[in-house]
Formats: sequence, structure tokens, C-alpha cells
Amino acid sequence: MLTRMVIAAADAENGFILPHKIEEVFWGSLAFFIVVGLIVWKGGPAIKTMWNDRIDRIRTDLETAETARTSAEAKLTQVEASIADADNERARILAEATETAQAVKAQLIERASTDAAEVRARGGADIESSKAQATSDLQSEIGVLALGAAEAVVVNTLDDATRSELIDGYITRVGAQS
Repeated sequence: MLTRMVIAAADAENGFILPHKIEEVFWGSLAFFIVVGLIVWKGGPAIKTMWNDRIDRIRTDLETAETARTSAEAKLTQVEASIADADNERARILAEATETAQAVKAQLIERASTDAAEVRARGGADIESSKAQATSDLQSEIGVLALGAAEAVVVNTLDDATRSELIDGYITRVGAQS
């Protein structure tokens, strides 16, 4: 029983501040500080390197994001300027197309007027030519008819002796000319 009491006394608590045996507190604390010391000594540089790498990676990501944002804003400004330029270009092209259309219209009207004047002139010349041809044809026809009428008058009014005299006189004149 005595051994039991010694064991029970050994297992008894030390008090309110140290609830366990002082040896356990000492060895537990020593083990804790050794583990913490090893972690700080061996793991500290690695942790510090990881920490600094993470800080650098975050800084690089922030710089990349800032560069991308700046680039996007520049592109946005460029696109907005292009849109404004597109509106100006559209207005310029429309104005140029309107001017070209008016110039082409004026040229077509002028060409049509010139062609109409040429057609009128040719028509007038054709009319004059047809008129002259008709007058000439009419004069020839009238001459043939007048000659036929004169022949008929002469044949009916002349006797045989007068006819013979006229024929002989004509032959003499033709012979004298040759």
C-alpha cells in the first residue's frame, strides 16, 4: 500500500499554476523549445524564402495586371478614337459621294444636251438633204413630164415638112460642133 501511495502521490497534481509534475513540464518545455528552435533554424529560411517569393509573385501579378489595365485603357481610347474617326470618315465619304454623284449628273446632262444638239443638227441636215433630193427629183420629174408634154404638143402641131427641117438642122449643128 505504501507503494500505492507513493505512486498515487507521484501522480498527484502540483497545484493550480502547474497542474502536472515539474519534470514533465521541464522536459515538455525543453522538447517544445527544441522543436521550435529546429523549425526556426531549419524551416525559417525556407519559410522566409516562400514568404518573399509569394510577396514577389503577388507584386509581379499586380504589376502585370496594372500593365494589362493600362494597355486595355489605351486600346479602349484607341477604339473610341477609331469610332469617332469612323463617324468622321463616314461623313466625309458620304459628302464625297454626293459631290461625285452631282458631278456625274451634270456630266450626263451636258452629254445628253450635246448629243441632242448633234441629233437635231444631223436631223436638220438630213431634212435639208432630203428636201434638196426631193426638189431635185421633183425638178427631174417635172422636166421629164414637161419634155413629154412639149413633145406631144410639138408632134401634134408640126407637120411633116417642118419636122424634117428641124431634124436636118439639128444634124447639121451636131456635125458642125464635132
